Amino acid sequence: MTARRLTTDRLDLITATAQHLLVAQQDMGKLGRLLGADVAIGWPPQFLDAAALRYTLDQLHRGPDQIGWWMRYVVLRRGPGDRPVIVGTAGYKGAPKDGRLEVGYGIVDEFRNRGFATEATRALVDWGFDDAAVQEIVAETLPELGASIRVLEKAGFEHRGDGSEPGTIRYVKPRSAWLAEGPTSRRVPKLVPPGKDVVVAGIPPVARDVFDRFLAEPLRDGDSLRAEIREHVARIEAAAAANPYVDDVLARDIARVCEGLLDAVVDSTPEWTRRQIQAAARYFATEEDGDSDLSIGGLDEDAAVANAVAVHLGRSDLLSDLL
Repeated sequence: MTARRLTTDRLDLITATAQHLLVAQQDMGKLGRLLGADVAIGWPPQFLDAAALRYTLDQLHRGPDQIGWWMRYVVLRRGPGDRPVIVGTAGYKGAPKDGRLEVGYGIVDEFRNRGFATEATRALVDWGFDDAAVQEIVAETLPELGASIRVLEKAGFEHRGDGSEPGTIRYVKPRSAWLAEGPTSRRVPKLVPPGKDVVVAGIPPVARDVFDRFLAEPLRDGDSLRAEIREHVARIEAAAAANPYVDDVLARDIARVCEGLLDAVVDSTPEWTRRQIQAAARYFATEEDGDSDLSIGGLDEDAAVANAVAVHLGRSDLLSDLL
């Protein structure tokens, strides 16, 4: 996991940058385009007002070391119409202090009671405790907010009395409780890359030459690849609006596979594994692969390539089943 993005079974938690917050103050539709997602009806979630956005923006302006320690946008990868949708926010209230982190969350009304807040909180807990200096994670809520309390209880927090503000109550999860949950509680499946000389099986023969060419390209950063993927999806969606034979649903699903692989990259991921993921993303986002992605069946090879790389790297959970 990276500071920029956390991934769970259903969600992406995308770190709010200063650019995101500036845009959100003026045009949530534009923010949605930046994040590659629709904006849920009923936005914003409770307690996310203009003052909260300004405060978070001020904290981010303190320096690059603040990235990852404040608000994140909660994106449901497969929302209505199989499209990604921003359903809420979750995050920390600053970097660890004296071994302690504080988390918060909010989901819009339409998407409540589906476990999204709990799923997001668990991801934040896992990421926070990856810092060995963090010994406990806390959250504060109001006693009348039963749904918020249930989120914390399901995420393994315990009630510890009054909060820091009048009328609030505090919940705590110590590192010892997190460790006791064991490895099965970790929310993000890891890549399992084979050796450098193991060829990716399952690449369609007609796609092999182009895939291998992309393997040889210089490595690029994940954010630029995500932007290229989303721009390609946007082109396909625009074409689908005028041509029902353009498969924008499959395009979004291939993008989900590719971005899931990109999200799983960590500092220790080998270079050859990063190249394989990049090649899958590039194969999808380019029209250099033979059949046009705007033609009938034009995305079948793209999906097969993305699936082959996912299987090769031990991430069969990401597979597109829309072929």
